[in-house]
Amino acid sequence: MRILAVIVTYKRHNELKKTIDSIKAQSIEEKDILVVNNAKEDFGTLKLENEYNKVLWYHLPNNIASAGGFAFGMQKGLELGYDWVWLFNDDSRPKPGCLQAVTPFINQSYNEQSVGLIKISETIENNKTILLFWRGVRVPKHVPISSEPIETDLITFDGCFIASSLMKSIGFCDPLFFMGTYEFDYCLRTKDAGFKIYTIPSGMIEDEKKGAASGTPPWRQYYNTRNHLHLALQRKSLYIFHAWFIRELKYTYAILRYGNRKKERLIYKYRAIRDAILKRRGKTYHPDLSL
Repeated sequence: MRILAVIVTYKRHNELKKTIDSIKAQSIEEKDILVVNNAKEDFGTLKLENEYNKVLWYHLPNNIASAGGFAFGMQKGLELGYDWVWLFNDDSRPKPGCLQAVTPFINQSYNEQSVGLIKISETIENNKTILLFWRGVRVPKHVPISSEPIETDLITFDGCFIASSLMKSIGFCDPLFFMGTYEFDYCLRTKDAGFKIYTIPSGMIEDEKKGAASGTPPWRQYYNTRNHLHLALQRKSLYIFHAWFIRELKYTYAILRYGNRKKERLIYKYRAIRDAILKRRGKTYHPDLSL
C-alpha cells in the first residue's frame, strides 16, 4: 500500500516544517512526501528544501491557491503510481499514531475498491469532533470522538485520503475554483460516480486554521459566493441555489449589521454574483490585494 502525503503551502514555512515533521513521525519516508509551494519567492520555504532534500518539491511559478495545489498534488500522486494521496494544508497535520490507527480501514477500503474518500477528523472542544453533510451547503454535526468510520456525503481535504481508483474515474479537484467550494464539488462528483465517502471521527488531525485567524477577508468571501453559485448553476440545481440564496442573505445581513469594511465586502459580493453568471472562473482577484 503506497501513500503519498501532499502538502499545499503558501508563505508559512514555520507551519510547513511542523507538518512535514508530523508526517515523518507517521513512518512515512521523505520520498513519499510532496510539497506544492504556491509562493516560489518565499525564502523561508526555499530553505526547507535543503533540510528535507528527499521530499518532492514543486515551486509553482504562480499562486494557484488550494484548489490548484491539491489538483496538482493529486495528479502527481496518480502519475507516480501511489494507491492513496493524503492531503494537508501547511497548518494542518496528523497527531502521533494517526496513520497506524486508520491503516486497517485504509487497507480494507482499497481491497473493496468502493471507497473514494476517507477523512480523518479534527478535534474540537469537549472531546467532540465534526461530521459534514450536504444540504445544498455544508451542514456540520458534532459527534463524540470515536475510531468507528461513519459514511457521510461531504468532507474537507485536510487529513483526507483519496483513492487512486477514484482519481482514475473522475479526475482531480477543479483548479478553476481557485479556493473554496472545490471540496464540495469533488464530493458531489465522487457520489455521482458511485464511490463512498467516510469520515473517521477520531480527532487525530490538528488544524491550526491560520488562514482564519483574523477573520474572513473580503476577497475570500468573493470566492465563496462566486463558487457556490457556480456550483448551483453548473448542476442546474434549485436545491443548491436555494441554499446559496439563504446563506447569502444571512451573510449580507451580518455584513450590514456587524461587518467591517462594509462597502468593500458588498462590492465583492456583487462582483461574485456577476462573475458566476458570466462564467468567469479561476483567480480573478489576488489574495494579497484589496479593492
